[in-house]
Amino acid sequence: MQPAADPSGNRLVAVSRESNSSELFLMDRNGSVLAQLTHNNFDAVTLNHWVFYPRFSPDGSQLFYAYDPKDPYNNYRVDLAIFASPADPNSKKAAQWTRPNEYTGGDVIPVPLSSGGLIYTKFSIDNQSKVHSQIWLQARAGSVGVALTDPEADCLQPALSPDEHLLAMVCTNGQPLGGQISVASFYLATASLGPQSVLVRGQMVASPSFSPDGKTIAYLAPAPADGGFQLWTLPATESTAPAPKQITTNLDLDATSAPVWIGQVP
Repeated sequence: MQPAADPSGNRLVAVSRESNSSELFLMDRNGSVLAQLTHNNFDAVTLNHWVFYPRFSPDGSQLFYAYDPKDPYNNYRVDLAIFASPADPNSKKAAQWTRPNEYTGGDVIPVPLSSGGLIYTKFSIDNQSKVHSQIWLQARAGSVGVALTDPEADCLQPALSPDEHLLAMVCTNGQPLGGQISVASFYLATASLGPQSVLVRGQMVASPSFSPDGKTIAYLAPAPADGGFQLWTLPATESTAPAPKQITTNLDLDATSAPVWIGQVP
């Protein structure tokens, strides 16, 4: 599940999920395993780890992913943090980038920037014990970072256009069974977003992903409304956006696994 491609499109990284742990595997573009990158399964389940949402850095040298670092005082608390490791399977180095808010589930879906920064989804709990999601930006590992969206919008699952000028996201506005895909201009210099344009609304949408030329967004949504998740596409700008185009039928795609675009296929 949750595959991602390196900039060349020749290597993939994906998650293999077991009942009490998960692992990262490096593969070629045909799915043949090149290396197992993590070893998170131990004899004692309290020592196991979860790893999800791997992403290559824009230059392909690093892997970012969500990983539970373990609370030494509570082995059963799983709040994911974003880590980064060299993409070389022989390297054992790892750096923790984010500090998640406790008991929220943590930080997920890293989007590495060519500048060396990072966009991701951060969860928080308000004074009424309601969980909110925000798109967050960090300039470097361990920095506090800034929110790009308001808690009330409940935005998550960020995707960045190849030129890093446009950010797509899913925003539920407090409605977990409905939502919208929005896009906004991304301004790294001011750590901010422009006004949001809604491309799709009123659907259970998930996992947007830009095409290599930045002109199209692929995403997942049920079809029919109570059916399995299918693959859809639409133009990435509201001014030219017709009705979304349904690409697949009669499938049941994993809504947590964003579509992977490969620039050139033999």
